[in-house]
Amino acid sequence: MHEPARLVAQETQRAGQPAYLYRFGYVAQSMRKDWSGAPHATDIPYFFDTVAAKYGAALTPQDARAAQLANRYVVNFVRKGDPNAPGLPRWPAFDARRGAVQLLQADASAINGVDPLKARLDAVQGAADAVAAGPERR
Repeated sequence: MHEPARLVAQETQRAGQPAYLYRFGYVAQSMRKDWSGAPHATDIPYFFDTVAAKYGAALTPQDARAAQLANRYVVNFVRKGDPNAPGLPRWPAFDARRGAVQLLQADASAINGVDPLKARLDAVQGAADAVAAGPERR
């Protein structure tokens, strides 16, 4: 899922449009004993702020804060094509040269930093580029 998302962000940037890429690292406090990281699609209840329905009585104030943060980014993006707003940690548009993404972290905060998967994604992209170039260019 990560490599195709980055490719789309790169192509969007090449077309002159901003793209906003993130890594979701928040795990509901009630699930931390079972999950070592955020499984695929667990960001959805946070971005739609439906965590109360998802986790019920196990929902913590920190879980709710993580959902409010993620949901504010989504609402801003839907309204104006930019997730940023006063009171939110700044989320710069993706820049392929920097390789930075918005990191929604385990403590319910957000920072912009180098993608923790950058080296791995660069290797995959390098291999794909070599295949696309054909055998005469390898």
